Amino acid sequence: MIPTLRTARFLRTYLRDGAGAFREEEMFVEVAGERREATLYLPDRPRPAPGWVVLHGLTVPGRRHKAMTRFVRSLAGSGAAVLVPDVPAWRELRLDLEAARQTIAAGAHVLAHRPEVRPGGVGAIGFSFGATQAMMAFADPDIRRDLKAVVSFGGYADVRRMVNSLFTGEHEWDGRTEHVDPDPYGRWIMAGNYLTRIPEFAGMQAVQRGAHALAMEAGRRGDWSWDPVYDPMKADIRRTLSPAEQRVWDVLAPATDAAPTDPALVRHIADAFVTALLETDPGLDPRPRLADLRGRVVLSHGRADRLIPYTETLRLQSLMPPAVDTSVAITGLFAHSSHAGWMHPMDRVREAGLFIRLLNQALAAV
Repeated sequence: MIPTLRTARFLRTYLRDGAGAFREEEMFVEVAGERREATLYLPDRPRPAPGWVVLHGLTVPGRRHKAMTRFVRSLAGSGAAVLVPDVPAWRELRLDLEAARQTIAAGAHVLAHRPEVRPGGVGAIGFSFGATQAMMAFADPDIRRDLKAVVSFGGYADVRRMVNSLFTGEHEWDGRTEHVDPDPYGRWIMAGNYLTRIPEFAGMQAVQRGAHALAMEAGRRGDWSWDPVYDPMKADIRRTLSPAEQRVWDVLAPATDAAPTDPALVRHIADAFVTALLETDPGLDPRPRLADLRGRVVLSHGRADRLIPYTETLRLQSLMPPAVDTSVAITGLFAHSSHAGWMHPMDRVREAGLFIRLLNQALAAV
């Protein structure tokens, strides 16, 4: 696959660890009546550029996340204007479902009125939780006035399947079941938001606070959430809990060397979370909104993803209506919560070709 000029510029900046021909401006964006911090990246080019609003995921660093900063700088290096607003609730690991629509609407409006951005609409890029939320926002006709395309990295399609995978590691596509060692970060966020919404766990505020604190600590440290470095914190929290609470805690945050938990209990808790999520926040389910999508959608996922399995992006593709111009790339070069492992050189060449195709498709979307 031959890279386009934009893709070649992106890759050049990416390989330079985000150093390129662009400038950064700190600014504020008015989002739902609030002033929000944002970073604007503008290419050093005389003519109007494509514009992109980028949504970070549920992450404490927000727009300062190291991997995302490298990505957005590379996007600016490709010759694009890129706006990255902070989503305060998401930085606190709270599932604010209105945040994506409000942030994209505000950011797209700002870019559409910047002289550095060429007219005709801008694009939105969402990562992780923000990916699916960006697609749901794109289904709103009012949002599409300024927005012409969405690029999704690591989104989900089915809440029940996604939550089940967070607990069991199982995921399925086209009749084939696969298994990963699930990233516990997702369980901590689920528990930090919804544990006490489950009737049998309604009194377990200490477990909920502990899970949220653990997720926040992982976000601040930046170490993989399955790293033994968190075992002392897990043990300290566990000692403050009752025996019944410890039983739940051992499903949510077992020590790295702990024996496997009772599978029946794991599935019971996973099912209870699904019910609590959909009763509390039915807007977490994207499927009712996807039929309203129009325009251009580019879907991507890491094959080795341990947080949200890649099969969720294949499921998203299957749910796209005919009115959507869709492309999809499943790659072995990146994932939510792990780097690519060892690859045979020929496999790496093939994966590099897939990644270049993804970039060609994404960067051409606006």
